[in-house]
Amino acid sequence: MMMGDDGHHLLTILIQTSPIPSHPSTALLEALFRSFDKVKNIRVLAKIYILCDGYDEISAEEEEQGKDGIKRGRVSSDVAQRYREHLKLLRSKLDQPPFAPSQSYSKDSNCDDNCISQVEMIELPQRHGSAPAIKAAFDMGYVTTPFVCVAQHDNFFVSEVPLPSVLQTMMDNDWLKCVHFMSTATIDYVKKTRRRYDMDLEPLVRRNEGMLEYSLIPLVFWFGRTAISRTDYYTDFVLDRPLRRGDHLEELLGVKQLRDMQQRGPATAHPLWGNFVLDQGREVLYHLSGRRARAAKSVIGENKPLSSPIGPDASAHATPSNDTKRDLPAKAPTNDDCGSWTTARSAPAVVSCL
Repeated sequence: MMMGDDGHHLLTILIQTSPIPSHPSTALLEALFRSFDKVKNIRVLAKIYILCDGYDEISAEEEEQGKDGIKRGRVSSDVAQRYREHLKLLRSKLDQPPFAPSQSYSKDSNCDDNCISQVEMIELPQRHGSAPAIKAAFDMGYVTTPFVCVAQHDNFFVSEVPLPSVLQTMMDNDWLKCVHFMSTATIDYVKKTRRRYDMDLEPLVRRNEGMLEYSLIPLVFWFGRTAISRTDYYTDFVLDRPLRRGDHLEELLGVKQLRDMQQRGPATAHPLWGNFVLDQGREVLYHLSGRRARAAKSVIGENKPLSSPIGPDASAHATPSNDTKRDLPAKAPTNDDCGSWTTARSAPAVVSCL
């Protein structure tokens, strides 16, 4: 079995979370952890941390003036209280499934309990924002593995992921700095890029690399979605820049990479960025907006199981954003509906009711 310097871990996963409307419910994170079941050997190969950002609590007067904003970390006293309750509830659940693996996991992974790390929480006392929070975790010494996965609390795996093959291929190829997983934005990516930017990526597609049975397609835009990266790629490049409170890496690097690719050309520019998407030919990563997610009324404060492709206890649904409406069913669910729905193409359900 592949092992890191500490005997088994090759990967550190930092799951970013912060106040969202569904708190104090832990449903969103529970759904995420159940989706990890689709990632081969993730519990053996990875140390997992939930990186909890702080917040700025505003006054009732500021709230009335519209000066709050969850994305900016400025929250009302009510939202702040529910976030504190969420963190307390989360701490109490870390030794239970889905945060702790089921008893059958050790048998299935040929590993005893000692080589499966327990999930830990990193609670930042002040609000940082996404990029500075990531850097804080690095600075505090939590990332000691050769690879790191910066994950979002609302990005779920909906198809199988060959994690050992991805890590082994990255170990064997220094040019492979970051691997993303296919989402609706990156399906047919070579065609989309040629059509939108008149940029031909076909000559740069990597096929039959190492243990991978899937091609690696170079990206032209730096995405902030869940991805696996070399740790030194983050320390020496991604985070090696001035970061202000509230910064997001995709906003700092996304368009910058695109402009670089357009100006210097893909063959010259892409080696600096080194980010690829694993072309499994189907949606692997699904985004359910955390800021739009709401815990189902029947399960707020309870642990009732609900049917879901990413796990039996997922119990959150989201109001669709404009870019997902084309994939919606004709009728969005209400609290009285007894059915399931999702904006994902390949997931038959993310929400269901009892």
